Amino acid sequence: MNKDVERIINEKYSLIDAEISKVFPKKGIPNLYDAVWYHLDTGGKRIRSALAIITCETLGGNTKKVLPFAAACEILHNWLLIHDDIEDQDKVRRNKETVWMKYGLAHGINIGDYMSHKVFELILNSKNYGMDDKTILKLVEIIVNTTVKTAEGQSMDINLRNSNSPTEKEYMEMVKAKTAYYLTVPMIGGAIIADADDRIISKIINYGEKIGPAFQISDDILDLTSGKGRKEAGRDIKEGKKSILVIHCLSKCSNDEKKKIISILDKDADKTTKADVDYAKKLFEKYGSIEYARKKTQNLSKEAKNEIKDLPPKLKELLDYFADYLVERKN
Repeated sequence: MNKDVERIINEKYSLIDAEISKVFPKKGIPNLYDAVWYHLDTGGKRIRSALAIITCETLGGNTKKVLPFAAACEILHNWLLIHDDIEDQDKVRRNKETVWMKYGLAHGINIGDYMSHKVFELILNSKNYGMDDKTILKLVEIIVNTTVKTAEGQSMDINLRNSNSPTEKEYMEMVKAKTAYYLTVPMIGGAIIADADDRIISKIINYGEKIGPAFQISDDILDLTSGKGRKEAGRDIKEGKKSILVIHCLSKCSNDEKKKIISILDKDADKTTKADVDYAKKLFEKYGSIEYARKKTQNLSKEAKNEIKDLPPKLKELLDYFADYLVERKN
């Protein structure tokens, strides 16, 4: 099933990059144009932009009309990644230097800012495909709401790192804001462009509120279990992130173990050793935290699918496939 989803995504890849190329020159101002393409060429899957196209097409919408919005969703994702790498001080992404490491901190911030403005330029370009002003305004509104919620979620994430008694409720609120909105917005936009009714859009939103956290929890697990094509394995431990694995483990372990894992999470990333990461991983295994997280993703995925059970059959089937793909992926 995952291969089928990847095939669908790959079929849209060239359409997305062609649209992106219309607003991002490949030659010109050094440490800007070249840096954007350096980041975009690091191997991202274009999942979000493909979701926008496929949702629109499945609901009978025009492929050409959705392309600028789909490209905007991809740039939104990558702008956030560039700033996220700065905030987390990550040096490697997809087996290459992160943008801020390669081009410097000042350029990294500016590159992200530049890309953020291009998100709106792309949406405004929809008028060149015959889209009316009312629809364009709706797309701008959902992007603005998404960026605000994502920034709020990122702040919650950073704040949570300073807590020694994080709760699962706090974590779920954080991942809903940080991940659910900008994973869902491509589908909402695709539905709007296809002129879907409010009932369908509402169900897509409900689906996203479940599958977004499931995607993030899956990411928490992958961070610990796989470094392939990603950041180094265990990077979240080094950054002191209070993932659902940490939260579950802290609720089960002894006081001495709790003090030890908190001390590891409180270390500077560069001073956290492989032995520290291995200790945390063994503790997660001892208390079943990894399995708990996996079951959480499975339950959220089931809830997400339940939200869309009476959508048009083709769209339901598509979103069911993506739900499985997002929580079962290996990298």
